Amino acid sequence: MIVQRYLFREVLQVFAAVLVILLLIYMSSRFVRYLGQAATGYISSDLVVQLMVLNLTENLSVLLPLALYVAVLLALGRLYRDSEIIAMSAGGIGLHQLASALFWFASGFALVVAVLSLYLAPVVADWKQNLYEKAKGEAQIAGIQAGRFREFGDGNRVVYVEHIAPDGRSMENVFVQIRNKKGRKQNLLVAKKAYPTVQGQDQERFMVLEDGYRYTGLPGDLDFVITRFERHAVRLDPIARPGFRLLEAKTSLDLIREGGSRNTAELQWRLSLPVSVVVLCMLAVAMARTNRRQGRYARLLAAFVLYFLYNNGLSIAQKLIERDDLTALIGVWPVHLLFALLALGMLYHQSHNKPLGLAARRRSHA
Repeated sequence: MIVQRYLFREVLQVFAAVLVILLLIYMSSRFVRYLGQAATGYISSDLVVQLMVLNLTENLSVLLPLALYVAVLLALGRLYRDSEIIAMSAGGIGLHQLASALFWFASGFALVVAVLSLYLAPVVADWKQNLYEKAKGEAQIAGIQAGRFREFGDGNRVVYVEHIAPDGRSMENVFVQIRNKKGRKQNLLVAKKAYPTVQGQDQERFMVLEDGYRYTGLPGDLDFVITRFERHAVRLDPIARPGFRLLEAKTSLDLIREGGSRNTAELQWRLSLPVSVVVLCMLAVAMARTNRRQGRYARLLAAFVLYFLYNNGLSIAQKLIERDDLTALIGVWPVHLLFALLALGMLYHQSHNKPLGLAARRRSHA
């Protein structure tokens, strides 16, 4: 149908523009966050771009429903403003046909979001978790800068390096302070040279100091043990190996098999994303109706208020399921049902009122 293709083309054009804007906003905020962590040595700067891409892919199933919601709202708003909806209505294509066409369009879109949220997002989250832990481990050496103190192991180890070679693999004039957790005894190590290394199956990171001295004793006392060494290895924090998988990194089948309130809440959230695509699309169709005097963005604020109420309602229901304050049989579905009925009620009310063009003509004749 020509009108349907025209409608879909209008929606897709606005959707592409809105999605690009959302991606730029999201990526810029994440880039600033990861850049700050890399600057402080919390993660390796070499992996910032990879973490950004994985994070974006993981959250794409959340951004797509919002982008489609705004796209339908703006595209239909322009059609109302330019009286194209009135022309369609005069040709026998009313609000019911437009809503039906967009419903099936959103249903196909929901299948894409379902694949993202139920399958792809958990896989990417697992990759991101492993890469993030690897980045933190690599940053224990990469985060050392010449002329600055660097803490490791919750402040139990402090490293100072006077000079670092351009390749970052060798250091000169190194100072290391090691605090004993159980007592006040400290080890102070001073070496002319040092270099990083990784050893063991757990990939623990060490700094090997060469040609230096170790001072062991209590601060303020004169009783220090001084030991000269040719080579001394200091273990920094090991690369973190997570003892459990994050909920976001669990596959949907694992969530079903393991059960439990937290797994059920996460599964219902993933199922909610494709459902929200259809509900939000119908809300956008209902909220887009304006007249020429109101303008294209007349109901944009109210539409965003509805979106945040809808999204927050789902989040609250998810938290209630996690805390066992809401049974999984009820779950998040009343929130979907409430906003679906709201959209259907608004569409029913609009379809049983006189069309905007007909009402305007009758007022002019009167």
